[in-house]
Amino acid sequence: MRKITKSHEPQELIDFKNQNKDLEINYNSLGEKQRTPIKNQLLLEQGYLCAYTLKRIDFETSHIEHIKPEELCRKEKKAGKETISDLDYSNFVACYPKDFSGSSRKKFYGAFKKDDWWENEGENFISPLRVDCESHFKFKSDGTISHLTNKGKDTIKVLNLNHELLKEDRKRAIKNFIFYKNKPLNLSQTNQAIESILNKNKNVHIEFCVAIRDALKEHLILIDKTKKRNIIIAKALKKK
Repeated sequence: MRKITKSHEPQELIDFKNQNKDLEINYNSLGEKQRTPIKNQLLLEQGYLCAYTLKRIDFETSHIEHIKPEELCRKEKKAGKETISDLDYSNFVACYPKDFSGSSRKKFYGAFKKDDWWENEGENFISPLRVDCESHFKFKSDGTISHLTNKGKDTIKVLNLNHELLKEDRKRAIKNFIFYKNKPLNLSQTNQAIESILNKNKNVHIEFCVAIRDALKEHLILIDKTKKRNIIIAKALKKK
């Protein structure tokens, strides 16, 4: 995951709430006039990456996701124990894909795998809004993601982040970045990439940027090992 910094809610959402403050409204009450600017702002906040998977997304390939399920928010409101509204912008992120249906829905990954899951008020779920969200996971150059904490482990399971298709996508992105045109990055290029990989370029993040950063760190270690091995070999050849 990549830490998402939320901005203020879109004016269209503020206006809608103000205009309907005396009515019983919820997320389903929103029209395209409100949903379009909401999604556009979420995409900008996230650098056009899925909040859960880091896949590249745009307006046509994403949906507005409630971190805490919207149905649960409404049920709690009805029961008089609402902790967050299903119209609360702080509960919105943009996620891949736009739509997914069928019996295999639960076998997918990301937002649709999570679906309406919510246990212990999300205590064991690492939200991309958490300041420390990236510190709970570690990616490997083969595309897999491992946990560094128990909450990270639970989150990987809830989102099915080691789904084969997702792992292959990450592996491909890592390979294409580090071994561009089959020429591996050198020491200087690798250090520079580690420093800049998480930055946005014209409001856009590099797809799977956090996974690539972790793989770059692995590559850095490999470069150092190769350098030391070559020194040992060179010294051995001199002695002959």
